[in-house]
Formats: sequence, structure tokens, C-alpha cells
Amino acid sequence: MTDRRELHLLSGAYALNALEGEEKNRFEAYLLTSEELRAEVDSLSDTAVSICLATEPVSPPADLKTRLMAQIAVTPQLAPLPVARPTLTAVSAASPEANLSQPSSLRPSSPQLSSPQLSSTQLSSTQGGAAEDIRTASLGAPSRATARAAARWYTRPIVILVAAAAAVTLFVGGNILGLSAADESQQQAAAVSAIVSAKDSQQAKAAVAGGGTATFVWSVGLRQSAVVIDKLPKLAGDKTYELWYIDKGSHATSAGTFSAASSGTTVSVLAGAMSAGDTFGITVEPSGGSKKPTTAPIVAVPSA
Repeated sequence: MTDRRELHLLSGAYALNALEGEEKNRFEAYLLTSEELRAEVDSLSDTAVSICLATEPVSPPADLKTRLMAQIAVTPQLAPLPVARPTLTAVSAASPEANLSQPSSLRPSSPQLSSPQLSSTQLSSTQGGAAEDIRTASLGAPSRATARAAARWYTRPIVILVAAAAAVTLFVGGNILGLSAADESQQQAAAVSAIVSAKDSQQAKAAVAGGGTATFVWSVGLRQSAVVIDKLPKLAGDKTYELWYIDKGSHATSAGTFSAASSGTTVSVLAGAMSAGDTFGITVEPSGGSKKPTTAPIVAVPSA
């Protein structure tokens, strides 16, 4: 009964095509047995379509995805909320009351947030030469479906946000839209997304001389990096900002040039491949850039 009720609660997620793997297979198997559930899924699907059709499609700005990725990169992620451990209750197998009020085996439903798998707390008691496993969970603990959802959410929050940002860009008002950005903007957005979601992704923030705050994000494994700068001043037409990889021997390698964005948030992916221990730097150079820095860095951030 409990399992059926939990599956029924997933009807909305199924209608939005948000289930996958074993969970989706279990739901579809149950869907075949319940006329009430099929009617509910049809109704939810129709409602979702109606909402989409009621919204006029709007083409997103060319740099929307890039700016979304940039904000994700510099937005601190909250730590998962603590979860109360299940209360263990040893029940005597010889007690008639216990046989009436307690099932022989209860599965815990508290999520283990550091892993998608749920932990089980097992108390083994022996009586009359037979071993019996007793698993108990507090009545206030979330259901298994809720626990699985919580585990998935906390496992990799940035990846979920990246996926959500991509969905907002691609799906507007029930219509699948191609990104109106130029190829360069699309490549930049994809690069920022890959860096942010990399397992070894790191970031560091520093003030920019002359105004603004720069946040560098990088992945040594991917050998890629990007910078997000808030409130970067615009330069005169004969000047440009230039990015640099500076190695441990103070040798600087150009990583491309860029201009301050009019939106207030400037995003740039550094060209070339970084090496572990490199320092990221930005200088002001003549229009077109320089082979070597001609001015002191307005910001420099070490990666190690």
C-alpha cells in the first residue's frame, strides 16, 4: 500500500517526463494497473500543455545562457540540511503486543545525502537460536520517493542548476527554440557549463584594480578556465582587456582579449590550455592585444 501511494505521488513528475531509469519503469508498470492514475497523468499532461500554449514564445537574448552559467559559477551553494538519524527500537519477538503492532521488517526511509543510495540501520537480535533483523524508522521520516529525490538533489546541485538553465534557454512557452546566440556565444556557454560541473571545479574571487570583482573558475582535469567579472569598467576604443596564463616562472601566455559587457556581468573563457599551478591574470593592452603584457595586471589569481 505504501509503495503504491508513493508511486502515485510521482504522477506529476511523470507527466513532465522527469522520471528515469528504474523509477520510471516501476511507475509505468503501476500505471498499467490503475485507471485512476492514467486519468490523472492525462489530466496533468493536458494542463502542462495548456500552460505552455498560453504563454507567447519569446526568443532569449543572445547571451542569456552564458550569463546564466556565469551566475551559477559564482553563486554559493547551500550545504544539505542535516537529517535526523532513525530511532532504533528493539522489539522482543516473544511479545504478543509486538507481533500485533510491529511488522517483522521495516525499511528505513531517511536519505543518505552523500550518496544516492539509502542507508539501512540494522539491529540483529538472537532469541531461541534464531537471528532476526529488525529495521525501524521514525514516523516523521520522509517516504522512500522523497528520500531518493533528496539524495539526487544534494548529490550534485550545480549539475541540476546547469540543466535547469539550459532548459530555460531552450524551452519557452511550449516551443523548442534554437539558441539565437552566435556560435561563439554557444561555445562559451558550453565551456562555462563544463568547467562548473567538472568534479575538480574550483573558483577564487579577487577585486579588480579600477573597479569590479573577478571570479575565476577552472578545472585542472579539463585544463580549462573562465572568468566572471561584475561591474568591469569599459575602456576607450584603443584599449582592450587581455587574459593571461602566468606559469611558476612568471612567463605569461596570452589567453585572449575581451571587452566589458554592457549588462554589468562580463564573462570570458580563457583560450588555450591551463597547467596546474598557473596564475590567471588580466591586463589592459592596446586594441588587438599584445604578445607579452605591457602593463601591470589589474587582477591576478593563483590556481594553487
